[in-house]
Amino acid sequence: MASHHHDIDPPGTLEIPKGFYITAAVLIAIGVIAFAAGLMSDPGRAWRGYVIGFWFTFSVALSGPFFIATQYLTKASWAVSIRRIPEAFGVFLYPCIIFGLIALMGIDHLFGWLDPTLFDPGSDNFDPVVAEKEGFLTRTNIWIATIASTVILAGVHFLLRRNSLRQDEEGGYALTKQNMWLSAAFIILFVIGVSFMTWYWLMSYNPHWYSTMLSVYAFAGLFQTGLALMALILVYLLRRGTLGDTLGIKHIHDTGQLVFGFTVFFAYIGFSQFLLIWYSNIPEAAEWYVHRTTEGWGIFLLILPFVKFILPFLLLLPQDHKKNKRNILVFVCIGLILTHFYDIWLMVMPYWYNLGGQFAPAFPLIEIAITLGFVGLFMGVVARSFASTALVPMKDPYLAESIPHSHDHLIYPNGKPGEAGKND
Repeated sequence: MASHHHDIDPPGTLEIPKGFYITAAVLIAIGVIAFAAGLMSDPGRAWRGYVIGFWFTFSVALSGPFFIATQYLTKASWAVSIRRIPEAFGVFLYPCIIFGLIALMGIDHLFGWLDPTLFDPGSDNFDPVVAEKEGFLTRTNIWIATIASTVILAGVHFLLRRNSLRQDEEGGYALTKQNMWLSAAFIILFVIGVSFMTWYWLMSYNPHWYSTMLSVYAFAGLFQTGLALMALILVYLLRRGTLGDTLGIKHIHDTGQLVFGFTVFFAYIGFSQFLLIWYSNIPEAAEWYVHRTTEGWGIFLLILPFVKFILPFLLLLPQDHKKNKRNILVFVCIGLILTHFYDIWLMVMPYWYNLGGQFAPAFPLIEIAITLGFVGLFMGVVARSFASTALVPMKDPYLAESIPHSHDHLIYPNGKPGEAGKND
């Protein structure tokens, strides 16, 4: 990157308005009240709403360290100056450990396959398809998968963030190298953890159904949504000038390109899953779509590709729109975040195996209210985390490549990469 011969405007400080935290607290209260009321009136639906809210925020939190890990592993330095935003997303993984434990308290209201008679050949309730999965569908396994996934993924993010913050004090290349290794570990653990969490918390409501694509589909949705939220925050920070010259329109454009790219990827994975199920025509596999095209669910399934792919794709095609011309990027990203909730609702709600059969769609008032509680806590945790640290990792050795205008002595505090004695 060419060096410009003038000083940069350094990052400022971020003052979170009290109104923001008050709003977050109100949303938390709404969620708690809605969940408590739901437990008294309709426990099954209340726990479904809890899972929707949990997965909605848990998946966005996961998008942060995943984004960071990809940047470290590819040595992509364009996002160094905005790294604290996805780092703050990942901090929400810590309370998700508790939320996962709470979710386990409601599994008897969620999973019909916990009925032991389904596995007993001598029972009138015996289900041979479910019995084939007896080694996987157990109470012990879902406990192990949930606790291990949340704890391990949160733990690796803790180490990544700790090294990043230490680098603010120590500088150097050693911590960057450590984070490269941690990032490799995180990607592997991410694939395993998200797969198991998806199989149990999104797929096993109907244990007849199986899909080799669902974990990838869930990943595409969570990363698309995380990128959309990051783009909204970047637009806000750029307008306020909070990050000084360390943030420019190119960051908005690059993030917009990623949002666009993963919108296409999401559609590709969703269509691939549908195509494989349609082509194979296996009853147990096709059942998932059958239940989402009957009892009034069909229109909701048909709406999904329009709001989560076709409209965002067409709106983000022009290059200027990825730079937020006419606020197009902002509108699209808000829509993608809302449709992430819609997508999870459509995966979780329609069919309750062995717990009452097929349910017709109803306005998701309880589900929205409970999810708002999770969103409120996410807002508070992420805002506090982001504002309580240096907003930009100024001693990262690759920061220069992320800043539009720089002075070498300001941006290469450890010496330029490639100089004698300096590792790059």
